[in-house]
Amino acid sequence: MAKYSIAPQRGFFPQPTYLIGTYKENGDPNFTLITWVTFCSSKPPMFVFASSGKKLTRELVEKNKMFSANLVTTEMTLLADHFGMNSGYSTNKVVDIGAAYSMGNVLKVPVLDLSPWAYECELVDVIPQGNGSLYVGEVKNIQVDEKIKDVSYGNLDLTTIDPLIYAPGNYYKISERLEKVGVSKQSE
Repeated sequence: MAKYSIAPQRGFFPQPTYLIGTYKENGDPNFTLITWVTFCSSKPPMFVFASSGKKLTRELVEKNKMFSANLVTTEMTLLADHFGMNSGYSTNKVVDIGAAYSMGNVLKVPVLDLSPWAYECELVDVIPQGNGSLYVGEVKNIQVDEKIKDVSYGNLDLTTIDPLIYAPGNYYKISERLEKVGVSKQSE
């Protein structure tokens, strides 16, 4: 396959979408759309998100030392886009769109009622990089929709959870599960 070079950029990089939740000083919840997410440890579980530029969520996570990470489904596309396209400095995004939320079960973080999978995280590190930072949170609790019965490794069916996938400039959905990890070893 022939290839050509392009300038270094964040470019093509399909990513899951999460709404990172915090509380403002007055107690109002604040969420922003973040797609730069991953894990960096399994013992203890550590959730990482990256964010760049001036954002109220960054300031609040650093101040409050905790956050929620709410998985976004395709059903939540307009909600997620609203949270990502509007500033928490100038408006109460939750009130504007009428988003239902509740308090975390373990930490004082807002959790979106529509999200089928939400992490409650305690901030353990902020690592500045370039014009952004990595935010590392230890997972203290996971709230899972009761419709998701089997949460064991490799048994979640993402097509039924229907997560929203972001690739620069567009949102996508997952259409099918292809194979379980280890399929290449089955023929040996």
